[in-house]
Amino acid sequence: MRKLIFISIVCAFVAAPAMADSYGGQIYWDRLGGYYSGNGGEFTLRSDGGPGLLLSNGAYGATTSGLGGWGESFQTFCLEGGEYVYSGQSLDIVVNTTFINEATGAVTGPGSHAILGSMAYGDNLDARTAYLYTEFATGTLAGYDYTLAGRATSADALQRAIWYIEGEAGGVNNTFAALALDAVTVGGSTDEWVGMGIGDVRILNTWVPGHVGDLNYARQDMLYLVPVPAAVLLGMLGLGVAGLKLRRFA
Repeated sequence: MRKLIFISIVCAFVAAPAMADSYGGQIYWDRLGGYYSGNGGEFTLRSDGGPGLLLSNGAYGATTSGLGGWGESFQTFCLEGGEYVYSGQSLDIVVNTTFINEATGAVTGPGSHAILGSMAYGDNLDARTAYLYTEFATGTLAGYDYTLAGRATSADALQRAIWYIEGEAGGVNNTFAALALDAVTVGGSTDEWVGMGIGDVRILNTWVPGHVGDLNYARQDMLYLVPVPAAVLLGMLGLGVAGLKLRRFA
């Protein structure tokens, strides 16, 4: 019976439209001491009982997943400087899979965008943010101190770089922001992210439970690194789950 259920979910995912936003479960935001500074820095996404977190953390490294004793968890950063979540707060999450015209809200193609925040309709994920988060999540971000001794400082700096890139208050054009610009620039010293776009990073839109799609109940947007295709079929059980109709914002 369990195998039949699993096959049904996988088939639903394969058959789902390429640009369909997907439910990722009901989760807790949490914070671990020494992993953040002030309002920004690392957040921990973990299960909230029931269906819990339906997203695989298979793309994450040992330093960015399964921390705090929560095996299904992963570390993330917020995108909006003026939106807030609180430790232990329960929220529904949705994987956002489209770019939009930021002036009108119309969907323009596959990608990922935040909801509301400092923009009337939300804003598209920047390739520089995607680069930084990919490097962070895989445990390879140059200059990031993954040890507890210096992690809060690094987390604060990375958060402020993300806010700077995304045009949010509190952002700082620091060494991480400079590293990202170098990575996406043709002729840069690394230019390792040229042509990669947002890679496998997607934004998680969050909502008060039971109110997915109602902008009055939208909450903070966070980052997620999607597993490689093989892991998607095995681990992203939440994608393609039937029965949840999401409203477009165009």
